[in-house]
Amino acid sequence: MCVGYIAEEINLRRRYLPKMPVGALGRIVVVGLRPKEDVVSRILSVAQERSVDYAIVQAMGTLSRVVLGFYDGETKKYVTKELSDHLELVSCMGSLAKDSTGKQVLHLHATVSDRNLNVLGGHLVEAQVGYLVEVYLSEVAGTELVKIYDDSLGLMVFKENTRLEEP
Repeated sequence: MCVGYIAEEINLRRRYLPKMPVGALGRIVVVGLRPKEDVVSRILSVAQERSVDYAIVQAMGTLSRVVLGFYDGETKKYVTKELSDHLELVSCMGSLAKDSTGKQVLHLHATVSDRNLNVLGGHLVEAQVGYLVEVYLSEVAGTELVKIYDDSLGLMVFKENTRLEEP
């Protein structure tokens, strides 16, 4: 019954969003990151260890250090800010895809708060675990999420017309 619903959903999305990747949720991998671990590299290693090629990524927890970025579309460069203190990782979300060579590409945005509950957010460039970070990788199955560099934007974007597997 659930498989039929997923197949119907994929077919509806194909009709209305024909140029974009369409898939279904696969496994959900949950992992706890420990103090001083590098968040970005650890998420990539967990994905590789668990054979997760494409995923929706979510995380929350505490950080001891973070570098956040703001993309300046005029200069096509990130303006970054480093914070080093006990920080709450209020929210972190993004995607795990591959580039045209097959290398995994992690794109994350995060919101953090300090001990005074001041909140700051942006593109997650670097992060180090404070006490614990919980990571949830929701695998995307039935499609390939491939990112290519777009010169006009200066950013990696999802490639259109990605191969779809029949349900």
